Amino acid sequence: MKIHRITIVGICFVFICFCGYTQTGIKGTVTNINATKDSISLYNPLDAKAPILEKVAIGKKGTFEFTYNPPEIGFYFIVFSDKKNVLVVLNPNNNGQIEIDASTGMLSKVTNSEQNALLKSCQELLAEYDGKQKAIDQVADKSPAQKQLEKQLLDVEKLDAIQSLLSKNTDNYASAALVEYLPTDKYLMIVDSVLTALIKKYPNNNLIKAKYQELESEKKLAIGYPAPEITLADTAGNLFSLSSLKGKIVLIDFWASWCRPCREENPNVVRMYNTYNKYGFDILGVSLDNNKGNWLQAIQKDGLAWNHISDLKGWQSAAGAIYGVHSIPFTVLVDKNGNILAKGLRGQALEQKLKELLLQ
Repeated sequence: MKIHRITIVGICFVFICFCGYTQTGIKGTVTNINATKDSISLYNPLDAKAPILEKVAIGKKGTFEFTYNPPEIGFYFIVFSDKKNVLVVLNPNNNGQIEIDASTGMLSKVTNSEQNALLKSCQELLAEYDGKQKAIDQVADKSPAQKQLEKQLLDVEKLDAIQSLLSKNTDNYASAALVEYLPTDKYLMIVDSVLTALIKKYPNNNLIKAKYQELESEKKLAIGYPAPEITLADTAGNLFSLSSLKGKIVLIDFWASWCRPCREENPNVVRMYNTYNKYGFDILGVSLDNNKGNWLQAIQKDGLAWNHISDLKGWQSAAGAIYGVHSIPFTVLVDKNGNILAKGLRGQALEQKLKELLLQ
């Protein structure tokens, strides 16, 4: 979900959705405006180079009306003259009424729009947890470490609350924004459920199609999903496949002879291999080298006694492309059935995981 993801909520923390009374325009009310005169503009947030779609003045009583009618349901920006951005959903087929509190940047009233209602609920949830986070900082008799732990626990609680909200609104268009708060690796099932429901309901919507395609790509490397097969030449020039190690806990180790952090990490990897290999742990070294001599020399010098493969194409490595490798060292831990257990583990974190898997 590269610009890495087609992101919506990452553009702006606050988002509000509204539609007007008619299908050819958008009406609303803004309360608690500081300026005596103000105007607001409408933008497409997914097209940074697009011109202003429309600019209108806010009336004396805080009323405004856009005449722009979107071709399909989608997210847009309302931008105030003070540059405050408010993310909105415009729907040509569902006209509700909204009220925005300018002092808080929040939706204060919603009528006749399920998208608006869901966004309002999520916005209130986020504000609630933001308040709890700030309250922790204000407690004087707690250490920084204790405050940090409490904040981390609150973050987990917040994400679980968003997940609960999404589970009741899987095919609500507004959920396309809410899923962006959830790390895909940890909340894959609900993200998958939401985007699968949305692509069925909005099969021709450009944003939903793009996000669904991104999810399909991410699922290939998601925790719990099968690790993509790798078949490359080994040091003797014979083809060797990841699947041949099935039945073992396997660390796929992306590295290169020219990578200093990789070489510095190798003694730790050697130690773990020697310690846990007898319990069913193995390693598949995948090199991003392009010089075979340097590759073979590094294997021998560092004492890397496990299987090694490479197509000697450097950053154009086929295996690196499949696994989305953008920096090294990079690791993927695979279980005995060939499913991904974890990604990016090194050092103490990797050893702790191996102890859990092999010694307990």
